Amino acid sequence: MTDVRMTDDSGQVLDAEYSVEPDGNLLAVILESMSGRAAGRAPRNTDYRPALELLLQRLKARRGVIEAALVDSRRTQLLSEASRSLTHGPVRLADIADVPSLRRRLTNAQTTIGQAPDARLPGNSTKRIRLRLTVPGYGVSDAGRLAADLSSSPSSKATAEPDRSPPPPRQPALGGEVESPAGGGRSGRSGYMTDPELKRAIELHAVQTVMDHYQVVERYDVENVGDRESYDVRATRGNEELHIEVKGSSGLADKVDLTSNEVDHAHGADTHLVIVDQIRWRRLPDGTIETSGGRARRWTAWTPAQEHLTPSRYWYRPPAHADELPGHTTSPPERLTDRL
Repeated sequence: MTDVRMTDDSGQVLDAEYSVEPDGNLLAVILESMSGRAAGRAPRNTDYRPALELLLQRLKARRGVIEAALVDSRRTQLLSEASRSLTHGPVRLADIADVPSLRRRLTNAQTTIGQAPDARLPGNSTKRIRLRLTVPGYGVSDAGRLAADLSSSPSSKATAEPDRSPPPPRQPALGGEVESPAGGGRSGRSGYMTDPELKRAIELHAVQTVMDHYQVVERYDVENVGDRESYDVRATRGNEELHIEVKGSSGLADKVDLTSNEVDHAHGADTHLVIVDQIRWRRLPDGTIETSGGRARRWTAWTPAQEHLTPSRYWYRPPAHADELPGHTTSPPERLTDRL
């Protein structure tokens, strides 16, 4: 097993070492831990986080599946795999919409693993980890090839001959101002979205972000039920069941729209509210919308209090009697018997 250094997509060498080795009938990527300067020793693997993100992105491009993600430090190797696991079940990287969020969840989940029971503060989030993998096209004997293939972007190996193809149509940069599905104003704040395709893309990104978190970090089984329930995600773990209301926005969501059904449901079930705002987006040349990023905030045991609800729409049933304007009356529908 040889440690490999990787380069980012611009060709910059990262200060982070990893290796690939057989692990039973699978392969495993091992990313070495990061450490600061100590006792005259220079800092080590200072690019741990960007390296982990690049590994995930490059494994996603190869349709890799993380069968298990484990803290693999010397202190934790004697623990059971269940107690040092960073995921709950396999993670199909092709299904992960936001790789940076997955990376953050994998690092955040490390902080409590291997800690003393009386520890008051979270521990290290850049420990040595092992990603046990299935990668199409790579068998147990291909550890060296996978390590080399993950070390750099395929584009970095291309020749420097200039690209003479016509430039693509100009597209808005990620994070352009939009009207978002959450309630509120414009100019970077949340507001009503008039583009149904964009609204749907923002909503799906928010729901996927929440599902990734509850599955990968909190080890729930998750299901998107927004098309048939008065909430968006059902999360189950053993006998526990949570209902999660998700709101997405490309702006700053300081307030959100709630339907009467959503409010009623939150008062009758164990519900979490998660708002994912500041979602970045851009429209690609083929018309599809690409989304990324976002800030996720959560409220547990959520029941919307009356003082926090502001009426913004009303259903109104007018009285039965009204004055009809002259010239605008309509004859009653003709009955069949009138013509007999």
